[in-house]
Amino acid sequence: MDWAQVQGSWKQMKGRAKERWGKLTDDDLTVIAGRRDQLEGMIQERYGYAKERARNEVEDWMRSIESALEEQIASLRSGIQTLSSTVERIAEEQFPRARSKVEEALDDVEEAFRHNPLIVIAVALGLGFLIGVLTRR
Repeated sequence: MDWAQVQGSWKQMKGRAKERWGKLTDDDLTVIAGRRDQLEGMIQERYGYAKERARNEVEDWMRSIESALEEQIASLRSGIQTLSSTVERIAEEQFPRARSKVEEALDDVEEAFRHNPLIVIAVALGLGFLIGVLTRR
């Protein structure tokens, strides 16, 4: 993560900065507006740190944020892999069941047509009429 990313998401980062440097007020964080030099200067002013120490504080804070983000990304990856495996397993379990249900439905339709051939003729005539009407235009 570079500072441009911090500056671009400063509204979200203000809370983390406030946790790290509790002496910074909300007004201070608004004035800082994601600018690193402003943050370092405000830390120097509020905590009485030398310039180098303030710079090191900000660098340590950045590393801790990167580390936390890496942990969150690893956790998300793990969760996505688990979810993917679960979906795959469920799909593999359900596909044969769905196929069986479709085959049963086709068998039921075929059986109904065998017992009632007039229905088949009526459906065929209806479809033929419908196709004829639609293709006439």
